Amino acid sequence: MGVKVTDLVDIFHLKILSQGADDTEISLIESNRSGLQLSGFYDYFEEKRIQLIGNAENGYLQSLSPEARQQALEELISRNVPCIIITNGLDVSSPIETIGKKHGRWILSTTNTTSRFWVDITLYLQSELAESISQHGDLVDVYGVGVLITGKSGIGKSETALDLVRNGHLLIADDAVMIKKIGQDLLVGTGSELTKNLMEIRGIGIININSLFGKSAIRLQQNIEIVMNLEVWNESTYYDRVGEEYETIDILGIELPYIRIPVKPGRNIAAIVEIAALNYRQNMMGYNAARELSNAIKNLSK
Repeated sequence: MGVKVTDLVDIFHLKILSQGADDTEISLIESNRSGLQLSGFYDYFEEKRIQLIGNAENGYLQSLSPEARQQALEELISRNVPCIIITNGLDVSSPIETIGKKHGRWILSTTNTTSRFWVDITLYLQSELAESISQHGDLVDVYGVGVLITGKSGIGKSETALDLVRNGHLLIADDAVMIKKIGQDLLVGTGSELTKNLMEIRGIGIININSLFGKSAIRLQQNIEIVMNLEVWNESTYYDRVGEEYETIDILGIELPYIRIPVKPGRNIAAIVEIAALNYRQNMMGYNAARELSNAIKNLSK
């Protein structure tokens, strides 16, 4: 599923110089500055990318004779590119509109600078085209660490998240977490528009975190750094009591630290989540208490 060019026109307020097919879609995040192609070099050319013409590309075009300029534009526009966007509000050449209409190609224009527009369009496409899934659970910002709390229905995920919010941490999503893969090693979680700021607590019903605790208790999205799975305490199951190494879980091809937290009456799960988040931060800074203990024991045995 791609992003329609017509959506870009609306979102970025682009001027239409030539209109292509309404169903034309963009499927790649990266855009291409078309300088090499306008000079005739098409090796390694990715024609599925948005093509940008800025000051440098236009300067080159203006250095050509009218015939050579038209030939260069004809060669680029005849390719099966989703759209060509001219930045800086440049007046490239009247033939570009004629050639665009001839080939049924989208030729668009923006008054934004090339660098600014490139960043804006990349961030937008990165978000829209990112691989994504919906995960049952709660996502909370705990001391700046994005903690995804998972577990079977009724185990206490929402109650734990509510305790964390009461302790000053931030809720991103309850029940359904929308996870997007941004880049090669980054997962970002958000809540759905329908249930944003809402939380379901069995016995009470639906509550609005924004209304109860204010805007300082919520945030719209957060990087997911660690997964904590709540599970019913099982005496026959081994639970890590040292914590030198994390288990991992794969989400959209990215391995995340995974902690299994056994739940039984009397355990303060929110406090355990807080300490786990702090410990994770400490580990990321290079200090591992379990490893320090292990090294100390080894030194004593020498």
